[in-house]
Amino acid sequence: MKKYIALISLLCIVGAISMVSAYGTNGPLKVTYEEKYNITGTATSTGVNPTVNNITAYVIINNTATDVNDTLNDVWITVNMTNNITGLEYYNKSGTVLGNNIADSPDAKTGLSGGDKYIHISTLGPNSWIIYTFSYNVSNVPNAGAPIIVDETYSTTKVPANTVVNWTVYMTVKRNDSVTNSNVSVEVVKYLSNDPNNYGNSTWTQLDISNNASSTGSTVVWNGPYVSNNNDALNWTDVLLSDNSIQQLNFTVNADSSYTGRNASEIPYGFAVIYFNYNNTHYNATSVIPGIFASGYGQISANKQGPEQDASGNYVLWYENATFKNKAKSYSFNLTNVNIWAVDGSNPTTLDPFDSSLLISGSNYTYGSPLPTTLAPGAHWNTSKFNFTFSSVPVVWANCTFKVVDNNITLLNRSVNEYSTKYGSAYIITEKIQIVGSYLIKVTKHIIPNADGTYDMYIVVENIGSETSPFVYAYDLIPQNFSIVGSNISVNRTWMLNNTGNHSVSDPRYNMSIYWALNPLNGGANGDGSYNNATEMDNNKTVVIHYKLNGTGIFNPSDAFIVGIDPTHSLLPTTSPKITLVSGAIADNYEPLLMLLSGLVGVGCIIRRRKNN
Repeated sequence: MKKYIALISLLCIVGAISMVSAYGTNGPLKVTYEEKYNITGTATSTGVNPTVNNITAYVIINNTATDVNDTLNDVWITVNMTNNITGLEYYNKSGTVLGNNIADSPDAKTGLSGGDKYIHISTLGPNSWIIYTFSYNVSNVPNAGAPIIVDETYSTTKVPANTVVNWTVYMTVKRNDSVTNSNVSVEVVKYLSNDPNNYGNSTWTQLDISNNASSTGSTVVWNGPYVSNNNDALNWTDVLLSDNSIQQLNFTVNADSSYTGRNASEIPYGFAVIYFNYNNTHYNATSVIPGIFASGYGQISANKQGPEQDASGNYVLWYENATFKNKAKSYSFNLTNVNIWAVDGSNPTTLDPFDSSLLISGSNYTYGSPLPTTLAPGAHWNTSKFNFTFSSVPVVWANCTFKVVDNNITLLNRSVNEYSTKYGSAYIITEKIQIVGSYLIKVTKHIIPNADGTYDMYIVVENIGSETSPFVYAYDLIPQNFSIVGSNISVNRTWMLNNTGNHSVSDPRYNMSIYWALNPLNGGANGDGSYNNATEMDNNKTVVIHYKLNGTGIFNPSDAFIVGIDPTHSLLPTTSPKITLVSGAIADNYEPLLMLLSGLVGVGCIIRRRKNN
């Protein structure tokens, strides 16, 4: 008499535990270690000083397979946390995700060990993911600066109110090589704003963008949400930082403000939202996630045949074997262990397959290595056929362990900006500029060479603000081995000159310093630096000082590229013929000002002032 019985068909354990170096590049089970940066900064005319507020770690477990037979069960992720200020916490999930929790130790069958915590997901369906998170102590992270360095400067330091003005913004981005040497993708969205709730100031009556250009990528100007004007937002996209080169974005801001304060005030005019990502992290992914285990859809069948006659003619001879089949659609498996055994089944109501007193002698077999290295989806594997003797009815059992092949698992790591529900990115740079509601003085120096070797010098002083200035001092330095031709210095519109004088200076490159005390200038000059604008000179908005220099012996014309200006709130002049803007409080009468004591450092100058009595 012969019987063939397929006794058991059940879901069996699929194990996946391996290091990152052995993982594949496009496996359907994707585990991503991600670090997100929250960074803020303020841009002024002198640059940006960003602050890394926090770095948050995310562990993303994603079953990207699409077939229901690729459902994963008992997914375990080992997590090690170093320098963290928060514990591991559940963050979000999507799809079929059941029974997720955080454990202090893993199930013994996983073989995992050495973790601070273990993420366990009972069921992770296809097209389903779950995220856990924790935060680092930024103050203790070496080189915890921003992965990219963003800087901004402006073509001017101050602008007047109550008139249409413009300035150029020079934004630069570069990779921070002390943080990463990976390629970094960057996008920038620039918003102008007069909304105080969105990094703006309500005194702005006009804000728009023009003359946008970039060294790489593409720029598009559009109508943003924070100003009623058109063309008040800009996108800079497709920026790839592949080395330590600097990429630049330039654009012009055209603006008008109703600000009426007497002193200069630094106010916001908008903000920049920075997006970045790169495939690397501060902490190594294999250190944070050293082990992964998952179970999936496999089928084990225990087969029994008998009884048959033994050599004595008794029907006590039984045969057993097991078959494993990969039921998944996308995952391949490696068998690591197969067990087959039989127990006494004469009392089915109390049957316990793990009761050693019921184990039938000679029926217990274990397969370890060697086993088939890979079972593709749909493939199966059979054990050998074993025999044992038993005079009653045996029950044959089988179980197994097996794991997803390494190239079906992908461990990824990347760094990105933290997400903001309001702006899209939590990397925000607030942009501010100083605005003056009274007067604003600009000085421009022209050095014009003549055919006879002399130089015509024009110093143009303009009040580009909206109100009358106080008395203004303009200064110049005469380089060594230069002399003023005929000792003739003219002030176009002589009524604007209050007094003048000169004195020696400590730097041996210069013969002397000359100053001109000018009467108050009316506001409204256009700021073009022209020495031929008769209308502005007639209206006392612009004063032009002229003289001619002649060099003898060995002389350096470049030393003449310096000029000074002294209203109440002055700035150090630049070493270029185009001088930055300076400003001060309005005054209808003479107010005490400080004189220049000219001392040169390098090719710049230091302005010191003394009170006139």
